[in-house]
Amino acid sequence: MQTWTRRVPPPQHRRAPASASAYLLLGGLYAAMLALSSAALVTGFTSYDEVAELARFVFGVFGLVAAVHAARKTALRPRLRQAWGAVAACFAVLVVSTPLLVFFFDPAGSAVAADVSHVVFVVALLIALQRFPLAPMNRRDRSKTVLDALTVLVGGSMVLWYTAFDPYVERHGLSPSVIFSAAVYPIADLALLFVASRALLRGADESAQRPLRLLTAGTLVLFLGDAVHGYLNGHEPGTHASWQFVCWITADALLVAAAVAQCRARGGVARESREEFRLGRFLPFGAVAVVHVLMLATAVGEGQFSPWGGMALGGAALSALVLYRQTLVQRESDEQARTDGLTGLANRSRFQATSDRTLARGARTGRHTAILMIDMNGFKQVNDTLGHKAGDLVLVAFAEVLRRCVPGPALPARLGGDEFAVIVPDVGFPEEAYELAGRIAAALGPVAVDGRLITLAASIGVAVSGPGELTHDELVHRADLAMYRAKSLGPDTRWAIWQESLEPAELSSLAS
Repeated sequence: MQTWTRRVPPPQHRRAPASASAYLLLGGLYAAMLALSSAALVTGFTSYDEVAELARFVFGVFGLVAAVHAARKTALRPRLRQAWGAVAACFAVLVVSTPLLVFFFDPAGSAVAADVSHVVFVVALLIALQRFPLAPMNRRDRSKTVLDALTVLVGGSMVLWYTAFDPYVERHGLSPSVIFSAAVYPIADLALLFVASRALLRGADESAQRPLRLLTAGTLVLFLGDAVHGYLNGHEPGTHASWQFVCWITADALLVAAAVAQCRARGGVARESREEFRLGRFLPFGAVAVVHVLMLATAVGEGQFSPWGGMALGGAALSALVLYRQTLVQRESDEQARTDGLTGLANRSRFQATSDRTLARGARTGRHTAILMIDMNGFKQVNDTLGHKAGDLVLVAFAEVLRRCVPGPALPARLGGDEFAVIVPDVGFPEEAYELAGRIAAALGPVAVDGRLITLAASIGVAVSGPGELTHDELVHRADLAMYRAKSLGPDTRWAIWQESLEPAELSSLAS
């Protein structure tokens, strides 16, 4: 068959997009604000609070512009635009409240106004996270996500109880007014923690994956800052710690970065996701670990390591063992969901997900992607004459050939029946994909199946996509056309590449 001989052109150097400049500006601004705050703290500058508030004001202006821009992107679905409108409201709170707190309120009024503005900020962020479109899941997976988020919520509740609520009640006594004032911050923060954990565990749909990760990361850092604030308010009202402001400034910077990322993302276009590592999976484990650390710290702090400290250590060890076992079970379940049960190859779902990620990465890196569509020849005859058990053994033998011939990181898959496929990422030359097709074809031959000698044969179609040229469906379509062309040449093993002449007119003649 005809093969291509032209070399794949190297990726061209492109000018950094405007969003990259925005990231650089944001990073420089964050570093400058941290340096300025640190200098004010080290030198004993009396207006350290004002410096920190100035930093939050600057991030508020930056974030307001980016969030409004994201909310006005017509390519985004209405629900996502509403979410960014709520994020813009968060930044508007910073922009409006910071000058008022610094220049117009006395210390007593400033504390009350700061609490009110912070609660408004948290509520607006809560609404934003509620409006984000999340990845689709079945009912059982949604229930698992909610349970994991509730685990994080319980861990966060114990953190706020230890750092804020209990010290405040001990200091001011137990009364309805004290309980109400001590619970306003924790309740708002816990609601935000639950929604953020649920979003991070479930993940966004294809239109806002990275922005949601940045937004939830900022939310978790904000929760940490509020925990520090509650601890200080419970022990020494009116005092601040430097890293309390660091947490809040870091949270602001992450929220701005999320808005910038959304401005950069294309509406409805999937970005590469990493199934192998998702930080959200570790949130429930972190929550359990934090609870045991607090129990141990309390026992040691009160001089009661025996017996409570030992109990805390034992509970931590048991929880770690149970959670590790649960992780292994979940990993096995995930693997089964992405693997063909008969051959052990990737299934159709994993094949398509890998193809989408590979094509997205190739569009960014300037690399080509190839797909081989493979259909076995004579498989129906094996099933009809020798039975389905022998047919299964033939499929297993064919899968072993693919394992031997397909090098990593290429991925062989069984799509169903006697249809197989291979996704080949980061192709430097189209000939690499053609050589792989030839290697698979050369490896096929007679195999012993259930005491009989059966000849493995297949038709292989090859298609290559340039960087950002084709979608998964378009690339599979081209490889299918090439495979039909190879099958039309006879029952022996053959492979063909996609050519323009194979498009609809010739396809219809082959089908007839």
